[in-house]
Amino acid sequence: MYKPNFSISPQMNNLIAQIEAARVRIDSASILPEQEIALRYKAAIESVHSSTSIEGNPLNQNQVKQALAGKLNRWERSVIEVTNYKKAWDWVGTKAKGKRTLTLKEILSLHKLVMKDLLPEEKVGHLRPGPVYIVDIVGKKEVLKYTGPEAITLISLLRELFAWANENPLELHPVLLAGIFHYEFVSIHPFSDGNGRVTRLLVKLILDRAGYDFRGSLVLDKYYWQNQTKYYEALNQASNYQEQREANLDPWLDYYVTGFYEVVKELGQQIDLLKHIGINKSEIRLNSDEIQILDYLQQFDQANLQDLLDILQVPERTVQRRIKGLVDRGLVRRVGEGKKTVYVLKK
Repeated sequence: MYKPNFSISPQMNNLIAQIEAARVRIDSASILPEQEIALRYKAAIESVHSSTSIEGNPLNQNQVKQALAGKLNRWERSVIEVTNYKKAWDWVGTKAKGKRTLTLKEILSLHKLVMKDLLPEEKVGHLRPGPVYIVDIVGKKEVLKYTGPEAITLISLLRELFAWANENPLELHPVLLAGIFHYEFVSIHPFSDGNGRVTRLLVKLILDRAGYDFRGSLVLDKYYWQNQTKYYEALNQASNYQEQREANLDPWLDYYVTGFYEVVKELGQQIDLLKHIGINKSEIRLNSDEIQILDYLQQFDQANLQDLLDILQVPERTVQRRIKGLVDRGLVRRVGEGKKTVYVLKK
């Protein structure tokens, strides 16, 4: 089984304790439904923009919004990258409600969503068949920075990592578990391309399943993007996989946990402001299914019953009960009759 080499400093313990306290405060905060929807939508846009920007996507945040709204050329590579990432982000949100274990099939499905129409078909949703080399351009020359493990070892390495993450033999806090997984998965570099994006989405999946999604508004990617040089410095501890696997993870974990705390602290400040804004309005509590429905309507203006079945992945009777509750509380309006019925946000 995978055995990471790391230590937990008193400073790291202190930051995790503060993250835990912030999680409790954020999860229990009374904010209005429309405020929570806005937070989640903002998080999705920031994550799509930040994670794809790390990989060189040139679109700014407003252009990302336009791309997701279908207002830019959908065949441009930059547009495909952000629309794919948003689909993958949504997929993670759906899968977070399911089983708690990671599987190879799940990871391949995620890669297919991220890299569709960006790689040759035989490389999309498949492990790389050959070696991988990471190079930097220094001056006008290519300099080899990292060599990944041989392709023949990928399945066994991934199974080891999944077993370690699923069993959590060290009983690590979810924040640490996700951070160590981030380091090792990207070190294995199992795909021809898209490794960074898939890694960051898998970290989100691990945290979401552990109950650390912070109301769907946690965006670690923005911290990585804003501190990109340090991000790569912290991750790159050796020039080949074997040395990378054996290296001490403390520099990466220091960077990662510090960033996690900074992101959560900023989110807590946003929540506190929203609480103040909504203090004189009646409180309405929503469950996760209802929030997903409102998220979808916020982004796409309307939805029919089949749309809601697709995003919630629950029985039809449950969807009908959820949408009726939103209509009864005056948050959603029904338009049309029979098979032509759609639901929209009530303005």
